[in-house]
Amino acid sequence: MDTILQRARSRKRPEADTVPFISDWSDLRPFADLPANAGVTNATQMLEGWAATRQKALGDTELEAEVGGWNTVPASLLELLSRYRRAVARIVVPGGQIDFQGTRNDSGWTGTGFLVGPNLLLTNHHVLNSVAVAGAATAEFDYEWPSDKLFANVGTTEPPTVRFELSPTRLFVTSPVVGGGLDYTFVWVSEKAAEQFGTIRLERGSFMINQYEPTFVIHHPRGRLKEVSLDDTELLAVNSLNILYAADTDFGSSGACVLNRNGRLVALHHARQTGEALKAHYPGVAQQLADGRPVSVGNEGIKISAIALDLESRMRRGEKDAESAAEILEQIDGSDTLTGVFGALGRRSTSRQDADRVREIYRSSEQDIDIGFWSLHWLLGGSGVPVKVEDAVTAMADLNQDVWCLTDVSPAAVAEIVKGLGERFGEKFEAQFSEPDAQSRQLATAVIWRPQTVKCVKAEWPRAISEAWARTVPDLENRGPVFQHPPGLFRVAPAKAADALVNVVPINLGAIRSDEMRRRLASKLLVRAIDMAIAERGNAGDWIVGGDFEPPLAHGDSDALRTRDYEPMAVSDKRRGSAVNYLRSPTSGIRSVFVTSDVTLVDNQRDFFEVVPSRTVDKFIRKLADNRPVVLRLSLDVAGERASEQRLDEILDATLGSGSTVRPETPQPQPDVGREAQPSRAWFEGLTWRGLDKLGFLSANRATLARLLTEVAARQGRQYSDLSPVTEIDLWVITFAEAGLRTSGVDPDFRHSNGEIGLYPLPENIAFWIGADAPSWNRQMSIEKNIESYALYLGQIRNKAVATIGGRILYRDLFRARGFVGAPERQARLLAGIVHGYFVSSNYRGRSVPIDRILQGFATDERVDSILAGTGYVHDSTTILTNRQRNIDAAIAAFRSARLSG
Repeated sequence: MDTILQRARSRKRPEADTVPFISDWSDLRPFADLPANAGVTNATQMLEGWAATRQKALGDTELEAEVGGWNTVPASLLELLSRYRRAVARIVVPGGQIDFQGTRNDSGWTGTGFLVGPNLLLTNHHVLNSVAVAGAATAEFDYEWPSDKLFANVGTTEPPTVRFELSPTRLFVTSPVVGGGLDYTFVWVSEKAAEQFGTIRLERGSFMINQYEPTFVIHHPRGRLKEVSLDDTELLAVNSLNILYAADTDFGSSGACVLNRNGRLVALHHARQTGEALKAHYPGVAQQLADGRPVSVGNEGIKISAIALDLESRMRRGEKDAESAAEILEQIDGSDTLTGVFGALGRRSTSRQDADRVREIYRSSEQDIDIGFWSLHWLLGGSGVPVKVEDAVTAMADLNQDVWCLTDVSPAAVAEIVKGLGERFGEKFEAQFSEPDAQSRQLATAVIWRPQTVKCVKAEWPRAISEAWARTVPDLENRGPVFQHPPGLFRVAPAKAADALVNVVPINLGAIRSDEMRRRLASKLLVRAIDMAIAERGNAGDWIVGGDFEPPLAHGDSDALRTRDYEPMAVSDKRRGSAVNYLRSPTSGIRSVFVTSDVTLVDNQRDFFEVVPSRTVDKFIRKLADNRPVVLRLSLDVAGERASEQRLDEILDATLGSGSTVRPETPQPQPDVGREAQPSRAWFEGLTWRGLDKLGFLSANRATLARLLTEVAARQGRQYSDLSPVTEIDLWVITFAEAGLRTSGVDPDFRHSNGEIGLYPLPENIAFWIGADAPSWNRQMSIEKNIESYALYLGQIRNKAVATIGGRILYRDLFRARGFVGAPERQARLLAGIVHGYFVSSNYRGRSVPIDRILQGFATDERVDSILAGTGYVHDSTTILTNRQRNIDAAIAAFRSARLSG
């Protein structure tokens, strides 16, 4: 940080000590701050492997890190640096602000920041340490030497700049520089900045730069015109949180972008020490550059991968800035090889300080098992010779799964994959095949696993099943057995666990997909095999059956295992990949399962599966294969942390005291599978719907629905003292816009576009809105339960505090905005807009919701297609918006007519 009056010097304090380093660089081994087995088998070899991969991508270009006397970079890097420099700004803080040390600074200070999203600017905490400071600061773009003046070698006055004020009340996420923080700040800025100057892409990646590779820093040292550090910039050391590099920087450089030789952002510059101070504090740091000159400045940067992990942790812990953290994470691409594609998801930490928490998450790979299912049929070229194995190895190293289940793969390719993972990236894997004679087959099914993190043992099926796999079935076309190759059974557990947690059955049904009878028999035989294995061994873990394109176990078949208290679920990527069935044991040791957004869920019981919207495997395999793997993170229970339902009931009984037990001693009859228990019959006596269209349904049930709205208002009135109740016009507008309709009339079992089942499409997170006893959004339920749940959901939208954006509490404050109070029709249109996702940032190409524009449009009765025109909304300029407007207009007209006639 640079003060205009050089405050650090006036206090006679060493400048290098103003901002402390985060890491202890006493040990210069790569990733010395982590145990040897954290995340990957060998971090040093993984680092070398990715460096070699980058070098190969550059062909035969010789770089300065390779030969001491050779000092070139690819010419295209200059184009990238020139483009990125425009996104870099000088941050100017006026006098009178309180700095990060808690001292009033009457002179002000400058720093550097850069745009990383349509409305996001990234800098250091010690540059913008509070909302007050950020609110007073400005970001100055184009503060650089004009190219014509540089070419003419003439001096320049202050160049014309473009200034933007910051909006920290809209978004401000920071991690302190002292007390164990990571010294970063994200702050909101007008989208016009990114439109004019572009952005620098954020991406995760722990292994994006290796020792002795060059770094490139774009910055405003001491608040001067923009400069770029190009020479003597090599990396000195790297660990999980930081990089240490020798580039020319100064005060005012804080908050600069640090790029690698491929032009990718790897770190946020935050602190410097002179060569003398570096030598005194860390004698082991190299005191000479590759060309023999001494290190004059040592710099520390915070890795973007560490910042991303901290943001994920904030979001999962539900901190006050969780919503803002989630918004930032939408702008961060890629995955961190150290944590795998799912990052911090599912990992628990107890550390209170940000830096320690991130290190703890990196060390917590024993808290989960990552499993991938992938058909590798594309590895065979037309001649039958394996191709692209090296590319498959690269993708698998980056996805960093503990277990891979590989189908349609040659034994030779499996051997090459295991060899490549070991030799290139230091990842030791072991392999087994489902087929006993796999080595004599052209294609087989294999499981490879990393013994450092998991144990995998091939198990035997019950004898009757083992014989059934090979038995000829005369009724089948071409006779033969149900399966061409007997499915293998593998028992998987954490490396240090005594018992298996999950039974894995990798299987490929591609060869029999067109044979309907064989396909159905395969499903039933697999279910029977699992049932017999459970009967023989007991409830020994969950089951995962992995196939391709559709779950191997048919929906109705897997339901048979409910009699053993197993919960059947499935995920499927029908468009481009694989699918798996999941059978959760009543004694499951798995807390939850995370999957990428590439898949859809089938029968997700009690939200056991969680789809992570921001994660996809496409980035890893888009140019590699015509299909993509399904990857899962099994988040493990912590010993002693999860109590059984029975134990919870015992604790509750003891808490309530003797005589308070109301639980039945014997199991009670359950409702039909797929149907929810009936709600109280207080409101829906006389409800009619068969053969009625939407208008007929609403008209015939006005009194019945009025009772429902009264009951909902009474319930929610006890929760909210200033209740904004759901109104009749709300229900009419939503029914016209959302209710399921067939030619025969409204349909209580209607399947909506995202898989929701019911007259009204309950959202996937319905439990968040109305409580844990909410019905499953994608399973059949009674029409009464569906209507009641949806009415409660609408009421919560109008009243529940979900997030605070721009000083407004969403969504409740929107209904209290100017132009909406006392205007029920406008409020109904607004409610429909919320349901349709007009206030969700992911529905906009720029990830920014134009809240003020939407409110102004609704408050002036503007058409929705006009309101959203030019905003970047995903359905802008399509008939979807005009159709929605037509339905809403029809609902309001019908309601007015019904009210006049009724």
